[in-house]
Amino acid sequence: MKKNLVIDEDVVENKSLYKKVNDLQKEREREKEKNYIGKRRNAIISFFLILIIIGGINFFSSISRFDNARMLAKVTKHLSILGVSFGILIMTIKSGNIIYKMASKPIFRFLILISSIAIFLAIGIIPNDSLFPTINGGKGWIHIAGMSIQVPEIFKIPFIMVLANILARGKDDDKEISYWSNLRAVTFYTGIFFILITVALHDMGTAIHYFMIACFMVFLSDIPNRVIFPAFFGALAAIPALLYTALHGLSGYKQHRVKIFLDGILHSNYDRVEAYQIYQSLIAFGTGGILGKGIGNGVQKYNYIPEVETDFAIANLAEETGFIGMFILLFLFFSLFFLIMGVANNAKTYFSKYLIGGIAGYLITQVIINIGVAIGLIPVFGIPLPFISSGGSSFLAISMAMGIVIYINKTQTSK
Repeated sequence: MKKNLVIDEDVVENKSLYKKVNDLQKEREREKEKNYIGKRRNAIISFFLILIIIGGINFFSSISRFDNARMLAKVTKHLSILGVSFGILIMTIKSGNIIYKMASKPIFRFLILISSIAIFLAIGIIPNDSLFPTINGGKGWIHIAGMSIQVPEIFKIPFIMVLANILARGKDDDKEISYWSNLRAVTFYTGIFFILITVALHDMGTAIHYFMIACFMVFLSDIPNRVIFPAFFGALAAIPALLYTALHGLSGYKQHRVKIFLDGILHSNYDRVEAYQIYQSLIAFGTGGILGKGIGNGVQKYNYIPEVETDFAIANLAEETGFIGMFILLFLFFSLFFLIMGVANNAKTYFSKYLIGGIAGYLITQVIINIGVAIGLIPVFGIPLPFISSGGSSFLAISMAMGIVIYINKTQTSK
């Protein structure tokens, strides 16, 4: 009897020791995972800040052509935008739980749809140029208290949330929802936004960016490739027909942009009048050489490229920093993209995965469009380069997006 009691005590002691070792191992794994997530967060924030600093330096160089009073006014406005953007970043991180829960509910899709229709139609229909100004033939801005907000730029983040909400249906809530149903819903919402922005706001470039974000998220989803690829290659095959239709069916500045794009691509004809911005942008890239002319030494900013600090900010940066500068910039953008995709790949829920993946797509497609326009590979769309182009709406949107990424990385991911 005593012998059995001793054996039982040994078993209990061994089990207790095993439990302690197992708990210690789990604790080490959790600590290791926590450190990895922390390092990824620090890397994301570092790239975010470096890109903002590069954008600030380029902005200051771009406006150095002005007198001191005008420079001071522009710098003050730029710093104010940065201050508000950092505030949005912190608020988004702090209220991430509320945003996450709200955006993951089905009612969110309906609310965004109704609000977008109401706001976009109001901007497009109400004839009030002081409140809803028309800029370069397009609408979409709300001008209040001396500040202009480009509404479609801000709505890109809710749009991504809506598509993530749709694509996650049937996965996070254990419901039987076919991928065909999700694909139809994504097509419906993307179509609504595309039509509203194109027809009501006359902003084809932003509408195309919405479409590219949707395509990126669909490729990221579990929708089979046998469904995606035929549609993708069908869209590619339709591009010549779409360009022909645009060239003969559009009028005004839209037709003009398509024409100068085709002349440049097909005939290398970048006329100084018809394709003035592209012509000067290509000069900036070409004269930048390997090392560039040096920060502040570019000449394109002296009214050769109008408002070079906005959509063609990359041209000034290319001229002053050359190939090396462009290589570093692209390295930073793609590093940030892959870090964000790392958060998406390690997300614990499908909604988090698609939401962060959509933000990654939003960032990198905007980079591709802007640089493609600057070197003549894409028609002029008027899409800003994240962090580099000046503009409050773009900074606000990207800051909100980065806040969501940082929150999801902390709370909804594993190693």
